[in-house]
Amino acid sequence: MLFKVDPLKLVENKSILLREFREILTSSEIERGSRDDHAKRIIRWCGLTVHFTVNCPFNCSYCYIEDMGFRFSNPKPYPLSGKELSYALLLNPAFLPGRTGTLIAIGSVSEPFIFLNDALDKIEWLARLRNPIQFSTKQYIPASYAEKLKEISERYNTPISPLVTIITLENPDSLEKNAPSPEKRFDSIKNLRDAGLFPILFLRPLIPCVNLHEVNEILIKAKRSGAIGAVVGGFRVTARILKRLKDHGVDISEIEKRMKIIDNIQRSVPIPEKRSIIKKIKELGMIPWASACCANSWNAKVPCPSTCFIRGPCTKCPNNCSYPRDVPDADEVELALLKLGVRVKVRGTKVILENYLFRGVEMLVRNISRRIPIVKKNLRKGK
Repeated sequence: MLFKVDPLKLVENKSILLREFREILTSSEIERGSRDDHAKRIIRWCGLTVHFTVNCPFNCSYCYIEDMGFRFSNPKPYPLSGKELSYALLLNPAFLPGRTGTLIAIGSVSEPFIFLNDALDKIEWLARLRNPIQFSTKQYIPASYAEKLKEISERYNTPISPLVTIITLENPDSLEKNAPSPEKRFDSIKNLRDAGLFPILFLRPLIPCVNLHEVNEILIKAKRSGAIGAVVGGFRVTARILKRLKDHGVDISEIEKRMKIIDNIQRSVPIPEKRSIIKKIKELGMIPWASACCANSWNAKVPCPSTCFIRGPCTKCPNNCSYPRDVPDADEVELALLKLGVRVKVRGTKVILENYLFRGVEMLVRNISRRIPIVKKNLRKGK
């Protein structure tokens, strides 16, 4: 059974936690949290992306962080403390705390565990919010650290979902120059599983004519190490990324064939092979997911807030999210959103927005309703 979504409880819980944090934070801590980007960041399908590190030294040749203004040098901890970061999340108008609240996704623009103790402090504070927490990592996670993560999960009754990225066994020097070896990452999977967590292999990116032939062996080794399943991701490229791959000796001819446009905008490479990879994962007795949000939701035993089960890349995992069983009542949805200033009308699997308070309000609506938000163009133009 999945945890039941209670829209009014989600809204009430946010108000309670905001009051509690304002009592324990100093005025300067409140100011830092209020000014931080996390307080206004748009929530994605994977959830609210939370940064633990600025810049990344791993220098993976397929990585997109340079296109986002970050560097492959001079890594440093994100400047907020754990409690300041948690407060910033609570200030975000689209964020909802709690088990059925907003998914938290750690590790989107840098390796989150470069500074292990700082990362542990941040995770412990985030865990107090009790949202489903997912981190993606290439770092080696020692057994003692995996046990600490499990202790935090149990202490705060907060689900923590580890994603361990392994995409190649043959070409780590070309693709992931400074990252820990694939074997060390298999060890991370084992340590996390031995600690009582449910590690998941992150198969991303899939690069045509580069690593697709390795997928079967990676899956088998990940399963032997303790991986419960695998998230099958895509691959986004820009002209800068393709140049870097080529400079590292990677054959990019097939990527170029598949792309209609290559420029400075991140664009997805068509990967029709994903379907057969998902089938292979099932044949191996593992759980496949086509989206990280679904893996996080499975670990937390909640219906997917991104509503992949209504319209999205649902792989029919054991969560078995469904409409109308796993969605809250229409009246509760409308009242809860109205308390947040968002006027809507629920119509079956859809929620019609009647106003548009801020950019990204759609994910707030998905989260509270577990339905598809419909926004008229004239509403969005004003924001």
